[in-house]
Amino acid sequence: MAKFLDKNLTIILLSIIGYFLFLISNSLKDSANYNSDLRACARMKAFSNDKNLYKLYKEQASLTSGVEVQYISEYCKKLTQQNIF
Repeated sequence: MAKFLDKNLTIILLSIIGYFLFLISNSLKDSANYNSDLRACARMKAFSNDKNLYKLYKEQASLTSGVEVQYISEYCKKLTQQNIF
């Protein structure tokens, strides 16, 4: 067993490092998607007084998040409730 570790230690360490880098990249991708959805919802809410702009930003938020237009308001509500510390 000791000979195996001596010969393949660099491969084992590189495999462990690669695994952790993969986990970090997935976490960063999820955070970026969350922040993108949150920004789209904030833009939509900022123009809630103007019907035309609200409709435009509602459609844009729907495209950004991948949620249907009819459900985007509920999605944004849940998203902002999760963001409260």
